[in-house]
Amino acid sequence: MAGMVTKETIERIRNSLDIVDVVGSHIQVKRAGSTATALCPFHKEKTPSFHVNAARQMFYCFGCGEGGDLFKFVMLYEGVDFPTSIELLAPRAGVPIEYDRERPRPKREGPTKDELFKANEAAAKAYHRELLQSPEAETARAYLRDRTLELEAWQEWGLGYAPESWGFLTDSARQVGEAEVKVLENAGLAVRSEKGTVYDRFRGRLMFPIRDELGRVAGFSGRLLKEEEDRGGKYVNTPETDAFRKSRILFGLDKAKREIQEQRKALLVEGQIDCIRCHLGGFGLAVAAQGTAFTEDHARLLKRYADHVVVVQDADTAGQKAALRTAGLLLDEGLVVSVAMLPPGEDPDSLIARQGAEAFGKVLAEAQTAMGFLVSLLRAKLDLRDPAGLLRATRAVVDLALHADGAVQAEQMLREAAAGLQVGYTALQQDWRRAKRTRQRRAAPAAPPGPARAPAVARPVDEVELATLLCGNSHPELAGFVRRWLPYAFLSDPACRAIIEILAEEEEELMPALADEPEDYQALAARIANAPSKLADAEEKENILRAAQDLTVRIWRRHLEGQRQDISRRMQELTGAERQSALYEMADVLRDLGELKMGWEKARPVLDQYLQRMAEE
Repeated sequence: MAGMVTKETIERIRNSLDIVDVVGSHIQVKRAGSTATALCPFHKEKTPSFHVNAARQMFYCFGCGEGGDLFKFVMLYEGVDFPTSIELLAPRAGVPIEYDRERPRPKREGPTKDELFKANEAAAKAYHRELLQSPEAETARAYLRDRTLELEAWQEWGLGYAPESWGFLTDSARQVGEAEVKVLENAGLAVRSEKGTVYDRFRGRLMFPIRDELGRVAGFSGRLLKEEEDRGGKYVNTPETDAFRKSRILFGLDKAKREIQEQRKALLVEGQIDCIRCHLGGFGLAVAAQGTAFTEDHARLLKRYADHVVVVQDADTAGQKAALRTAGLLLDEGLVVSVAMLPPGEDPDSLIARQGAEAFGKVLAEAQTAMGFLVSLLRAKLDLRDPAGLLRATRAVVDLALHADGAVQAEQMLREAAAGLQVGYTALQQDWRRAKRTRQRRAAPAAPPGPARAPAVARPVDEVELATLLCGNSHPELAGFVRRWLPYAFLSDPACRAIIEILAEEEEELMPALADEPEDYQALAARIANAPSKLADAEEKENILRAAQDLTVRIWRRHLEGQRQDISRRMQELTGAERQSALYEMADVLRDLGELKMGWEKARPVLDQYLQRMAEE
């Protein structure tokens, strides 16, 4: 078993990459000097609160509190563990991964996510071989040929066949050992019965590997070929696993993302074969939600790569409703949305196969804006001369416009609706504003999506401010001042103490030095590194040092106040000479506290005496 990745490897990766470039390759960032801002990818927001500090190589979101270095960003964004984040970043950095054989990886319960991906990849290759070579797979091959999908498409998309056997995968895994069987279970490739027997989940099905945007096989969709059999539906997908989250994966994105990024545009179709057919027909922007309901996570995923999404849907009522629902989710993410409705009875696969790519291209050319599509439906279904019909229509367009990302987009949508319904724009805008106010009043404060975060730790304000001052200013005397006048033991918060000591000693970079510390230390470091400096316009040496002096005095005062309270408690139990000595000690502390309250010039000689006594002890 490979050991842990060497620290030298981690540092080479860290030093070879710029966090702003790494973050910018996943989300849109706006650069301003050595910093960058963006809409946070980890919670929903419309005003950027996500900051990236190039100088400190850290990010922090002031909205949801997520923060850290480039490894942490990849871990959160890709949903992977730390070793996997190293594996993802190493090729980008051009750094070979070296392992320390003497430091084995810590044991964990159950297979790792990387093991699940590897099991899925091995299964995909096995299924593909069956499709190409097995006599039993002739039914699958005939089905594909009937759909005019030939060998080249099978190979390009890794299509496969799961044979009827209950142990095609599991029998081989048992020969390796129970751990391998457990990997198949956790990957969703095998099922354990109530009696404890483990068997293959997919049997007698045409297999579509589902890859994430990085090209890793996350799961499968299996189509039943003998439809008369009762096996739980025509299509069976991999269940939710650590590797497969159906609400976060779009079929075909691994192949389409480069072209989508270049054109900032995507085509959203329904099924795997529709997506494959689009690519074969020259429409390389196509991705599919694979028959599952389109989700907010899907919309956020597309937002990483595109600015404009064309939703391609069937012409029936269900398709129309799905198109509008999907459009709302995409608009919520700030995307431009068009809707292309297919001819009755057609889907992208059948249309391209029967009539050619030109026919599908015409459908796309005739796509309407989301609002234009809705208005067309309303005009076809409602009598706009009837007050009740007009009321229903105006409510529908106002509801869709509430999804707009900003006032400009909302105005465009409302003007299009007003022209289409032949109503006044001003009146429609008033209805929209009223509806927006109502929605805002009814909306309860919502926590950012994702796992519940622990309550924020109440940290001493002066210690956080001192750490921020050290982190945000490169003044040559600042770190030396802190080393000279502030014993680190006086810092009551462990995270602040660790950060201030690292920054004051000037021996290591901040994030590498915190690599072995708890995550809340790293999150605090990211927050202070990206905090706007209160001294941004005061670069003079005296102003920076004055702030450090004030903060240092405040921390000393808290320390001496603790001493006063401790003496007071001891005095309650002392008598005679011991009590008298404690009274003198209390008087000294009170006098010194009084001096500290008068500012740095009075405090300096007092602190100097304390530091000399501490050095002699």
